[in-house]
Amino acid sequence: MTSSDDAVSPNYKEQFNREVKVTGVKIAAKRIQEMTKKFKSIQYAKTGVKPVQPDPDGDKATKVWLIDTSNEDNITQVKNYLGEDVQVVDVPVRLTSTNFSSYEILSEILPKGTTIPSSFEAVGHIAHINLKDEHHKYRFLIGQVILDKNPGLKTVVNKLGAIGSEFREFQFELLAGKADYNATVKQHNCTFTVPYDKVYWNSRLQTEHTRLVKVVCDNENVILADVMAGIGPFAVPAAKAGVTVHANDLNPVSYEYLQKNSKQNGVSGNVTPYCLDGREFIAKIRDMFLLDSSAHQEDVHFAMNLPATAVEFLDAFLNWDASASPHRAVIHVYCFSSEKDFKEDAVRLVQHHLKTTEPLPEVSVHHVRNVAPKKEMLCVSFRLAKLKRACGEADVDKRPKLE
Repeated sequence: MTSSDDAVSPNYKEQFNREVKVTGVKIAAKRIQEMTKKFKSIQYAKTGVKPVQPDPDGDKATKVWLIDTSNEDNITQVKNYLGEDVQVVDVPVRLTSTNFSSYEILSEILPKGTTIPSSFEAVGHIAHINLKDEHHKYRFLIGQVILDKNPGLKTVVNKLGAIGSEFREFQFELLAGKADYNATVKQHNCTFTVPYDKVYWNSRLQTEHTRLVKVVCDNENVILADVMAGIGPFAVPAAKAGVTVHANDLNPVSYEYLQKNSKQNGVSGNVTPYCLDGREFIAKIRDMFLLDSSAHQEDVHFAMNLPATAVEFLDAFLNWDASASPHRAVIHVYCFSSEKDFKEDAVRLVQHHLKTTEPLPEVSVHHVRNVAPKKEMLCVSFRLAKLKRACGEADVDKRPKLE
């Protein structure tokens, strides 16, 4: 709240202190349960307001049952059901801001025609919202309303532009609450400490984390080589399931919290952390396992969850003769596509960076989620093999532009 233009008035809630007339019908108290059960869908529903009110005339044998009158037929339904003359009354009801949802509040406060922000990503006590340019003048008000209407939140931030730097930190602005960015998040029966202002974390990927860990764990005698591990959303639950994990991230803070999260979830013995460039890490795993005939693990699964650029790291697998290794290398690489046939496009993108037009062995493509209009996130999984180079192959530096 840095300027008077953007500041939230401490009295904004007063706009919602009001008395309204709500239509109801007088019903014998003994029939209230019957009516509320049969006609629950037309009952007046406002947070904090009891749909059954005392009789305004003081008759304790009678109650007033409040009805949603946005549909004129609702009163008629009740009258027809009761088969008697029904007394319709208007009951005064006192409302405050606590009786309104954040959507209702913002719909009333923001200028007509403004898009109402309807969702946010929750990271522990932090709400992360992506506001549009039209919201800029009202961003602190929006943040305060979200904070007020969600008791579990302490901090509301707004994303500023794209993810920045090679370490993938979010750039954001504090809109409401405390500048406390150390969050605690629970996923996959694991507890993660997330320094949200210093590392990449996306709670919307929880389902994908679970899926890939299951894919890896469904195989016996495997190693998970997590190339872009972050603070461990793949690595820690996989290790907890008994998988031997080698996890890497170039961000020193991610590396630090990868170790902390491994320790606090009791899997330090199963997780070997690294703070290396992705290509250097891939080469190290190759030398440690894929070229070592004495290693006992059958498969090494490489997870490459950096969809904006992960395919560029596939050049680290060029010139590998995987067929000569006693162990299998299985790659799970994430990418974005804006094409109509996004699954085929994802495979073509992988082939391009592997400099081949041959079919990828045992390939499968999983649609992770829609990121934005005409932008899909995908995971391409395949077994590494010795692939024939394409004739007249393009230089890697001339690869297709990633959206």
